[in-house]
Amino acid sequence: MHLSEQARTRVAVVGTALLVPLLFFHRAVFSDEIFISRDILRVYYPLKQYWAERVSQGRFPDWYPYDGLGQPYPGMVISGAFHPANLLYLLLPLGTALKVITLLSYVAALGGTYLFARVWNLGRGPALLSGLTYALCGYMVGISNNLLYLMAAATFPWALWGAERFFRQPSPGRAAAAALPLCLVLLGGDPQSFAVCNGLFLVLALLRPGAASVPRALSWAGLLIGLGALLSAAQILSTLHVLRDANPAAGSVLVATRFSFHPLRLVELVLGPIFVDPEVGAVSSPGLADQVLDSGMGTLWVGSVHLGATACLLLLGALWTYRRQPRVWWGVGIALFFLALSMGRGLPLYGWLYRWLPLWDSFRYPEKLLPYFLFPCALGVGAGLEALQREPSARRRLARAGFVLAALCGGLALAEGGGGLFSRGLVGSLWEAPDPVVLELIHGNVLRMSLLAAGAFLLSSLVLAGVDKSGLRAGLLAVMQLGVLYLSNEGTYHVTYPDVLEQPTRTLEFLLQHEPGTEAGRARVVNGVRNITPPEIPGLNPMDIASLYLTAALEPAIPALWHLEGARPYLPAASRRYVGLFNSRPFDTWWSQLAGLLHVRYLTVDARTYQQMATTPEQVATVDRSMSLVLLQNPKVLPRAYLASPVCVPDERSARERMLSESFRPGQQVVIECSGEAPEAAAPSEAGEPGQVAFLRYEPEHVELDVKAHRPGVLVLNDAWYAGWSASLDGQPVPILPANAAVRGVRVPAGAHRVVFTYQTPGRVAGMAVSLGTWVLLGLATLGFHRRRVPARGV
Repeated sequence: MHLSEQARTRVAVVGTALLVPLLFFHRAVFSDEIFISRDILRVYYPLKQYWAERVSQGRFPDWYPYDGLGQPYPGMVISGAFHPANLLYLLLPLGTALKVITLLSYVAALGGTYLFARVWNLGRGPALLSGLTYALCGYMVGISNNLLYLMAAATFPWALWGAERFFRQPSPGRAAAAALPLCLVLLGGDPQSFAVCNGLFLVLALLRPGAASVPRALSWAGLLIGLGALLSAAQILSTLHVLRDANPAAGSVLVATRFSFHPLRLVELVLGPIFVDPEVGAVSSPGLADQVLDSGMGTLWVGSVHLGATACLLLLGALWTYRRQPRVWWGVGIALFFLALSMGRGLPLYGWLYRWLPLWDSFRYPEKLLPYFLFPCALGVGAGLEALQREPSARRRLARAGFVLAALCGGLALAEGGGGLFSRGLVGSLWEAPDPVVLELIHGNVLRMSLLAAGAFLLSSLVLAGVDKSGLRAGLLAVMQLGVLYLSNEGTYHVTYPDVLEQPTRTLEFLLQHEPGTEAGRARVVNGVRNITPPEIPGLNPMDIASLYLTAALEPAIPALWHLEGARPYLPAASRRYVGLFNSRPFDTWWSQLAGLLHVRYLTVDARTYQQMATTPEQVATVDRSMSLVLLQNPKVLPRAYLASPVCVPDERSARERMLSESFRPGQQVVIECSGEAPEAAAPSEAGEPGQVAFLRYEPEHVELDVKAHRPGVLVLNDAWYAGWSASLDGQPVPILPANAAVRGVRVPAGAHRVVFTYQTPGRVAGMAVSLGTWVLLGLATLGFHRRRVPARGV
């Protein structure tokens, strides 16, 4: 059987789309190593392990107990509770499932970009080059450290492809092909990309070739946006109830614009990752990140944004060749708009949207928007290759431009090698207290990368000028582009061996041995490490050491891997009340005055911090000398649930003030917010034991307690107060009162009682019904549409 030329081309495209990403990430593919980073370890490992555990038990994970006294699991969005890729966590080991999803994201990014380029009339070769450029550019490789943003960046090209096809020939099936990936962007955990994609649907409707009237175009776009929202209803409704009680993720413009893209990094598009240590693929100095690049977080969002010299040359050729087409400049304007947004602190645009656009103040980290700049750039790269095939004169002009750019990069290499023009001259002048070692690192990077870019420009120009066969020329340019991307970006993704994460450290061994768990779980821990400086460990690379150190230090969310609760709020749906209480006093004061009240027994500190603290030897639980860490235990820890006498106050602020007053007696009294009652209406604590509390059942969404109260009082459950929880006393509904500003309290009369707390994400069931119903209706509409189009047989 002989395949046609078209079929062979398709097989070659599919094979390239699958094989190239796998070879690019060979360190993860052809070994037991798994993708790892601080965010992977602190967010995705614990969250996905929890999802798999709960679902394998036949329970949906509505409540996540392991961070900040607990918070809604689907409502935090980044958990991706409804994304279908979660099924892999049931079928594969956790690390393997994360690896597979990460690798498939690159294949998806390549495929979606390829299909969108094809819809916009690029040939298969140019469209494939666009896909390769986008999927393997520096940003996409570097964002493997943050899975949900990788998944969103890999999915939105499919949404745009589906939308463009629908606008050209509307049908129920094509509507579903656009709405599904739009829905998956949100289900993956990125509401900002979901909002941006909705806006791009409107733009595509207006800019597509032969667009109909504006009202009709906008109505078609509105239909897709509505379908995307209906398919995402389970996530949307689960999130809406969280907005009132969750701590704002971006409480100010300054917080919202952390991780802004600095204009100085634009040179990376051509040169490569010049600000990172090539041995670890990460920024080498917090001072460089914050003082020079204005990150605000001591590190960079991604280590590279490299697009490649060959790609930049082809992009330049596309802009020149198609300069008279208005749609090209609309595309340039949109790309520059997102580039300006990603710069955050460098330009006022992001701040304007933060202040004026509804719900935009919930988003942060502007550099997340770079894919919406790099995606049209990648399309321009393919368009540049297409221009070479259509206009022979274009390659001569582009060859000359390449020689000029090669000379400029060579000149930069000479200037850097001679006097450190960029490193010591520019970066050093922007740095208040420059680190000579880091400047020398940047010097070496600039020298090496500028020479690499000069060579890529030179070779590209020689190919353009000397190779007449279009197929061979396109193949050589694609190989050079891939080679440059590999040499520049391959080192910016991080992997480690699973056994590095599976072996408990000294602190974890102690906790697992001395806190085996009761009917109410293990005691809580809190991280207080100030000096995050991992020691050198022979035989381990820096990423392995950092992972071990974060685990030993009980960094937020990581203890959940061993079913230990972390008290330091980190994940985005943490209770606003608890975060306010946590931040109401300096950490040392919080530990001494409030930690025990909230059932927090253990604290990790670095050795230097421990020496500055006023502690007694009996407070030292264990010492991890290899990591220079100390585990302290609080001798005054209240139970997870207890009875106390109520002290009534009108609001949350008054509750905090009363808790921190000298007259408040922890364990004997509880501050509750009593609407309709005068302050201090309740009696003060009385002498004697208030009663006993025993747990009959303790699960994340269901808590049953047996209460024997000697007198009327308040049952305190030291878990976060949050809307969505309900309580019953002896089978009758009772209100849950905010207790001690942040946890749950229920009034109980004297006598023996059974108190039950239950939680279900508000809106989840209704949202799932809406999503399922929308799928059914779309399926029926698609089936009916195709039946009408297929002529009856025999006619």
